[in-house]
Amino acid sequence: MNNEQEKVGYGIAVFRPGTPRGAKIRGIIFFIIFCIIILVQSFYWVFANSAKPFVLGMPFGMFFIVVFITAEFVGLVILYLLESKDME
Repeated sequence: MNNEQEKVGYGIAVFRPGTPRGAKIRGIIFFIIFCIIILVQSFYWVFANSAKPFVLGMPFGMFFIVVFITAEFVGLVILYLLESKDME
């Protein structure tokens, strides 16, 4: 065991030691946003329980899920680009 592990001890490490405060805050914000998106997708029937209005040829419930999957993908791409910029 090296000195760095001895100082930290046992437990769950969410961020690597030495991670800047801004990167930690950004990570926590993205985590919360993604958790909300996943919960909204799980309970889509509360918001989009109608099949009648067709949007882009899909029932509204299906369109609702596609929009949130797309939003999650865009968020992950943005997070990846921000983290890769920090690593340079």
